[in-house]
Amino acid sequence: MERNKVTLDLKSIKSDIRWSFADISRKETLYATHGYHRYPAKFIPQLVKKVIIKYSKPGDIVLDSFGGCGTTLVESKLSGRESIGLDVNKIAVLIAKAKTEEIEPCFLEQNNKLLLEKIKSSKDKRNYYEKANERLRYWFKASAFNKLKIIHDCIQEEKNSKTRRFYNCCFSNILKNCSIWYSRSIKPMRDNTKIIEKPFSAFTEHLNYMTQRNKDFFNLIKIKKVQEICCHMKKGDARKIKLPSEYVDLIVTSPPYVTSYEYADLHQLSILWFNFTDDIKKIKKDFVGTSSRKKAKRNIDSELAKATIQKLSDIERSHAKHVSNYYSDLSRCYKEMYRVLKKGKHACIIIGNTEYKNIKIPNAEVTVELLKNIGFKYIKILKRKLSSKIFTPYRDESGKFTDAGHGGKRRIYQYEYLIFAKK
Repeated sequence: MERNKVTLDLKSIKSDIRWSFADISRKETLYATHGYHRYPAKFIPQLVKKVIIKYSKPGDIVLDSFGGCGTTLVESKLSGRESIGLDVNKIAVLIAKAKTEEIEPCFLEQNNKLLLEKIKSSKDKRNYYEKANERLRYWFKASAFNKLKIIHDCIQEEKNSKTRRFYNCCFSNILKNCSIWYSRSIKPMRDNTKIIEKPFSAFTEHLNYMTQRNKDFFNLIKIKKVQEICCHMKKGDARKIKLPSEYVDLIVTSPPYVTSYEYADLHQLSILWFNFTDDIKKIKKDFVGTSSRKKAKRNIDSELAKATIQKLSDIERSHAKHVSNYYSDLSRCYKEMYRVLKKGKHACIIIGNTEYKNIKIPNAEVTVELLKNIGFKYIKILKRKLSSKIFTPYRDESGKFTDAGHGGKRRIYQYEYLIFAKK
């Protein structure tokens, strides 16, 4: 593609099989620590690794301003790059930190035995369920809740912060299976007939799995000699990155899709258990594109975005406001990426399009227009088929996450775009 010339019609771009990773099995995407915790919209590590190796060198600093569960940080570390990850979601921060902190295997195995013995020998018979948060009582049966509370409390007694994070990550991952959350749905749905996993068994099984993956990660780091490589994952806002200008050598990130505030709903079990809030609605306001704001912002330097918002306004004002906020936030995020990126370096934005009531929401095209108007001088676009991405491609009539069995489902996430922009 020619410099400074960007086509906004991406339909003509053919899917690049070299970036689809169609031959990669799900098991292969879970190597090292990548399988510690389920996470929606998680891109595959092989994709991130390819971008990192192609556009940076050992010792460089890689930023993921929508850090999610830390895939970029793990791959940066294994590739000998320093990394920084930001996310407004405290659960994402917890998971990413656990995934990037290797623990000496023998020490961890010995500690596991002590923890499991402590949990198993607990004589605590109190009924914590009676005074639990209303939303937690909504999702858990009393027996499972009280057993989970014992596990949780024993974990918090662990003095080593790195090991405690490891255990909290394990605990967070088993909550869905120990609740009445409908197993086949990514969105919050109850199933009162669900066969609930026994908390201690679920925790022990996943702890053993994570312990083996930690050992693999520890050995990989030793082989690659990247023990001193730093990963910094912290709660932070991509709209206001607290880093100096021209600080990072590469940005690899995947902005949340429209209705991104659903992540607060999807992680509500963990958010409530760790007492990050007693009201999920409160933290939704922190997420990119939330419709919680009273007034939509209009400072969007994209004619395509404005035209899309106008089409939505003719159908439903509330959703138009939501999309307006989303594109306004994206614009702020991209400006911050441009600021912190060094001259001559690249940002890789991985994003897909969606639709709402048959109106196309062209996130990729808008991203290209925004990046060009912000000042990026060269933009290359690749299209990949979503054959391995761990993400539900289904949405219901309202555009929200749904499962494959939903009557009104539509498969709208079949492709995504890799947008490479050079400063």
